[in-house]
Amino acid sequence: MPTTGSPRSSTSSDSFASGRQSPLNGFDSSAALILVPDAEETPNSTSFDFSSDDETEEESDLQLERLRNSPIPPLSSLSVFLYLLAPYLKLGALLVPEAGLSKKGGVLTVVVFAALSAFTRHIWYMLARYVRRSDLEEIVLETFARGRGNERRRAVLRQLVRLSVGSLRVLVAALYLRFSVDCILPFLPDVLALPSRLITTLVLAAFIAPLYSARSLDSRGIKYASWLSVTAYAAWFSCTAYMHAEGTLIPIADTATLGKLWQGIPAIAFTFCTWWTVPLYASLKGTVQPMTPKPRRLQSFKLLSALSVTIAVAAVLPLAFFDASIPTAIPSVDMKRTVAAFNAATLLLSIPAILITTPALPIPIPIRRATNFPLSKVLIYLITIGLSILPASMTRVGSDIILILAFLSTYTIPALLHITIHNFRRPLSIVIPPTTPNPAARLEPSDSRHDELLQRKERTLQRRRLGRRLIWDVGVWVLLVPIGGGGLVWAVGRMAGKW
Repeated sequence: MPTTGSPRSSTSSDSFASGRQSPLNGFDSSAALILVPDAEETPNSTSFDFSSDDETEEESDLQLERLRNSPIPPLSSLSVFLYLLAPYLKLGALLVPEAGLSKKGGVLTVVVFAALSAFTRHIWYMLARYVRRSDLEEIVLETFARGRGNERRRAVLRQLVRLSVGSLRVLVAALYLRFSVDCILPFLPDVLALPSRLITTLVLAAFIAPLYSARSLDSRGIKYASWLSVTAYAAWFSCTAYMHAEGTLIPIADTATLGKLWQGIPAIAFTFCTWWTVPLYASLKGTVQPMTPKPRRLQSFKLLSALSVTIAVAAVLPLAFFDASIPTAIPSVDMKRTVAAFNAATLLLSIPAILITTPALPIPIPIRRATNFPLSKVLIYLITIGLSILPASMTRVGSDIILILAFLSTYTIPALLHITIHNFRRPLSIVIPPTTPNPAARLEPSDSRHDELLQRKERTLQRRRLGRRLIWDVGVWVLLVPIGGGGLVWAVGRMAGKW
């Protein structure tokens, strides 16, 4: 048999010449093996490598080219941090003061769901590293349709993932647009022939249309809009804290848009729903140069993710102490108008980033070839506007469905994928020795088998790994069954009026 080599590890020849002979392979299965990394290899020699070992260099280049042409291309560390933080400071956070929870209950709920959000982000991070793919679509395909002979299943799954992701993002954008209109509509004169809601929706949609024309999140306009959205939230937070101190804190909007689920714990759960985790990880790795001796610390995705969650908790947790249900005085009209403007700006300026990352509609190829007009992009925008002006009875049900979908996509789907790929699928890689031993050769007894210190270190390492694996598995199963499954059952029962 020819000798096979591994580019990622090397083992001393004595390790494979040690142990007692076996009738099967010439080894003693109890012999200690020591894995020594190559001295020439650095941790960043393949800093952007989502390709598996059996993929060609051309396929790896295609993945990198696909990333560069995607709506989330390689981004700087600051931009990645921005897009990791921004989704937390949106509608869910605005609803925390009127969630109706006690102070202790509100604080505990914020901390728990912030921890769960960080945990699910880490699951996505580990899944992306494990399958070495740069987006959710490829992770799902590697989980449920890996290997050859599954082309039809892969095509169906690809379309289902695109439809699910696209639908959720369009629905969230429509909800944000609708709620923005709800915030500022009471302060507009109702003297026009057409309904004020329709006019206001069209005006706001036209206002953010130039931002939506950008091609990716790397656009300067999208970055500025995202930063302005975070700034508007900070201004709203300041106004809310002032109104709480004065005893004039009231609900942010008297709206019929939101359904039964948008109170209490579900609203806080929606606050820490995440977007773009895997693409942002890929975009961050895409900015690291392969020949860089050591990347900067700020190019660590785990650090940026933890930092974004920490700042989000700091920006949301104080709201759990505010109570908008029992104001002792009525705020002035100017204060209510100011708060409403910051509410609307916080949500409105985040819509372009959400819609830009929405997968394109499946326009027939002949139509796409016949024109250079961005038909899919325009249709997505028109659909978003249309959904935002539906009757209130439909938007209430729709808002509950949006919350359930966002909850499942954040807390349930990553746990399901992790459990499936690690418990019901074959390992992606099997480590083999770089050389094949000769069973006929005479083997000397292994000195490492009699090294008590080495054996003790090995047992300690195995216990630590076993402990981490058990904690990890328990956490994922808890995330899937009690939290994901229990939350879904409760939400459906709540919508059906069972409790």
